[in-house]
Amino acid sequence: MAEDERAEELPEEAAPVVDEDDEEEFEPVRPRMLAFLDWPYRSWLKQGFKWGGIALAGAALLLGVSAAIFPETAYYLWQSMQGQVSILVGGSSLDDLLNDPDVDIAHKQQLKLVREVKAFAETELKLKATQNYERYIDLKRDYLVMVLTASPPLKLESYTWWFPVVGTVPYKGYYDKAEGLRAEKKLQAAGYETNFRPSPAYSTLGWFQDPLLNTMLMYGEFYLVNTVIHESVHATLFVPGEIPFNENLANFIGNMGALEFYARKYGRGSQKYKEAEAQLADQKVFAAFINQSAERIEKLYKSDLFEANKIFQKEKLFEELKEEFRSVTVPKFKGKGYSAFADRPWNNALIMSYRHYNQDQPKFEKLYARLGKSIPKMIDFLQMQVDKQGKALISTFRNAEL
Repeated sequence: MAEDERAEELPEEAAPVVDEDDEEEFEPVRPRMLAFLDWPYRSWLKQGFKWGGIALAGAALLLGVSAAIFPETAYYLWQSMQGQVSILVGGSSLDDLLNDPDVDIAHKQQLKLVREVKAFAETELKLKATQNYERYIDLKRDYLVMVLTASPPLKLESYTWWFPVVGTVPYKGYYDKAEGLRAEKKLQAAGYETNFRPSPAYSTLGWFQDPLLNTMLMYGEFYLVNTVIHESVHATLFVPGEIPFNENLANFIGNMGALEFYARKYGRGSQKYKEAEAQLADQKVFAAFINQSAERIEKLYKSDLFEANKIFQKEKLFEELKEEFRSVTVPKFKGKGYSAFADRPWNNALIMSYRHYNQDQPKFEKLYARLGKSIPKMIDFLQMQVDKQGKALISTFRNAEL
């Protein structure tokens, strides 16, 4: 998931629990992609789009079989497919918009910036060259998808869903917000804690030509720069089924890459560079608080206390952590982005949504320093390790053996 560049410097992943009447603006989190796009048949689908109705016909056949056995799953996959197709076929080319005299100068500057950042990521950071961000789509809303996650009340782990072909995933992304809210209520009725939050962008890992979206332009320049690099990392290096590793890697390189871009474009002594540094410093402080808090929460959950006592102690611990956040952590921030975090309802799903994006940042920082603070060397090294070890890389990395 990088800091959100709103005027209030709001954190990217922090989003309020949503209900049907909640109209407040949300802070975004970046999921990798929707489960629909994880299918092993995505290359077939990619070719299918070139041949008109083939992809839709094949998907309809699969959905028809799924509907007979898994009706809720079939509906979810159908709304996912509809949403993805609408993004693949819509929008205007950046060239047309840049040459359109009716498009305002500020918007054209954003479009030019995206091209500049993408070129920097490909030539200087050596990330994979793609055809992404050559089209622009205004979704006419403030989110791309709404992301639903859940956790048991006494475990810091993610609830997972099973789908035909794709298997298990730790979240669901909904283009249909109302449907997502209904799914959230079902999980809550079953005793799970939930987090329902917006995503302004996701990567299709280079399988499709991802468009530039209005939702990516809503949070300021640094967020936009960071997002373009973040999503380019997913298209460059991705370990299937290892979302925390992938997101932590993209988060780290998105942060460092955006800082390098600012140093190149504005200079290290510029005000913009200093503001970017301050945002990343705040993110580091916040991530440390989340990771340390998670360790204390897990210690309680794994204790020998009876369940009822754990629930009581959990409420007490959460209040203690909130007070520590206000009195110890908030004074360390250089901006206001995370200041209101303690005022939100806390639960395991919320903590996990932050942890997925930040738990491995110190390990990546050490590796980055060891490789001379070179992003290309870091990417090459990790790709080599993936080629050698496959998924075993994750345990190696977690054990700090790289």
